[in-house]
Amino acid sequence: MENFIVSARKYRPQLFNTVVGQGHITNTLKNAIIQKQLAQAYLFCGPRGVGKTTCARIFAKTINCFNVSSNGEACDKCESCLSFNSGASLNVYELDAASNNSVEDIRNLVDQVRFAPQLGEYKVYIIDEVHMLSAAAFNAFLKTLEEPPKHAKFILATTEKHKIIPTILSRCQVFNFNRIKVEDISNHLAFMAESEHVKFEQEALHIIAQKADGGLRDACSMFDQMVAFTENNLTYKQVVENLHVLDYDYYFKLTDAFLGSRLPEIMVVFDDILKKGFDSHNFIIGLGEHLRNILVSKDVQTLGLLEVSDALKQKYAIQAANCTVQFLLKSLSIISKTDVNYKSAKNQRLLVEMALMQLCYLNSPLETEKKNDESVVVSNEAPVIKQNNPVITNFNNDAPVIKTASKPVIPFNQLKNTASFSLKDALTDKTLPHESSAPERSNEVAYVNEELTLEMIKEAVLRYAKAKEQNKSIYVSLTEAPVVLTPSNEIVITLLNHSQLEKFQELKQDMLDVLRKDLRNNIIVLKFSIKEDDISTSVKAFTPKEKFKVMSEKNSALLDLKKRFDLDIEY
Repeated sequence: MENFIVSARKYRPQLFNTVVGQGHITNTLKNAIIQKQLAQAYLFCGPRGVGKTTCARIFAKTINCFNVSSNGEACDKCESCLSFNSGASLNVYELDAASNNSVEDIRNLVDQVRFAPQLGEYKVYIIDEVHMLSAAAFNAFLKTLEEPPKHAKFILATTEKHKIIPTILSRCQVFNFNRIKVEDISNHLAFMAESEHVKFEQEALHIIAQKADGGLRDACSMFDQMVAFTENNLTYKQVVENLHVLDYDYYFKLTDAFLGSRLPEIMVVFDDILKKGFDSHNFIIGLGEHLRNILVSKDVQTLGLLEVSDALKQKYAIQAANCTVQFLLKSLSIISKTDVNYKSAKNQRLLVEMALMQLCYLNSPLETEKKNDESVVVSNEAPVIKQNNPVITNFNNDAPVIKTASKPVIPFNQLKNTASFSLKDALTDKTLPHESSAPERSNEVAYVNEELTLEMIKEAVLRYAKAKEQNKSIYVSLTEAPVVLTPSNEIVITLLNHSQLEKFQELKQDMLDVLRKDLRNNIIVLKFSIKEDDISTSVKAFTPKEKFKVMSEKNSALLDLKKRFDLDIEY
């Protein structure tokens, strides 16, 4: 039986030009070789399977080549290149730091650095997974790494750059390897399939490339597995089945059902997905990616962001024509919330099904009619009231607003700021600084708005205070605060100080809604004020001397006490 060599080794690049998806790295290394500007140490960082060790070997081979080409590539014919290709080169020393991470291992390496190469100009030391070295091993390696012999070059490779100590990083040229694009992996797999005389569908290779998540070595391993499974005939259906990837057709079918508001079909498709063993969390994440791809497909400028085959791009473009941007954005928002809440949900299947139901009815006729039946569209306008015969209109689909033609509509940007107030304004105005004559929005329906009395108001305030009895400060403040009813149906509650004023600021809307419902009157306005003596512009006493002066003015006995015992004020 012929010895089988896995594709990751058989098709491992031997020249810089054959490295996949790392042009920014290979071009820099080739230019450094041409210009003879070689550093003493390099650090190659990046995810697994993107070419770090491969580039290190090609670099070691090229700098020892006797006939380097004008474009910085090895000749692949000289004695040094041939010995390297056959694995007999003595100029390359590889160390796996994952299993050789002690101080003794590093000392052995340092001892070997003294010896010059037998063939070629440089001796290259490749240390893989260098982040696994112990702290003592790093320290033992520092001096040699900073000032090695002229013939020694070090290449450190790691997947976890953040674990490398700064003293090592500062002694190396750092190269960051990127995840390889899906298109580049797919093209490389097509080259491998043609070389191995394997029949394939381009979409099948795209699925393998996407599943590899930017790692070419993982893609080569899956390619070998799929070739064995499909008997040299890679089809999309077989690859999807064997790699346990959810077919794109499910997502296209579900999106069409969302647009048609066909809930039974959606539930049946989702149940079929679960019966095939797919995780519902992965399903909802995949659905979000699908809707994102549809959104991207709506513009020609962003169509290049899709990492799918050309045939699939056409399907996305067709479905994108049937979806509105508003539908896609709302759908992505629902899916995002479902993804966040998935792990904390007790019934995870129900959570996903509820999300599918919401997506189903985003485009339903009921939702469309609801939008068309809105009698008033409120845009940057404040609600206005009329005392007699109020007409209730819809405000943002939830809160009723009382509309009238007797008063001009006031834009919101001309009202006082409702988010905060100035303490300076509060000291000059006993009412709330941000209050306006325009009434607050209320969730209550229209009432008869009969005439109110002060006794009715006080009883309603006491009922609200008893409802908040668990909060002692609110309860005591409301039961002791004076209440006044103005002729214009304004309820004014006088508080003791600014701290109470700030606390009731937060409760104002809730209290107003309760009072309107209790009194069956939706035109009342709630205001707060503070006591006259709390508003003072006098200078505050800060130092001990100032404090004693204020206290002695209120109680003259303090002066007698100070004189009798000959007391001093501490500063």
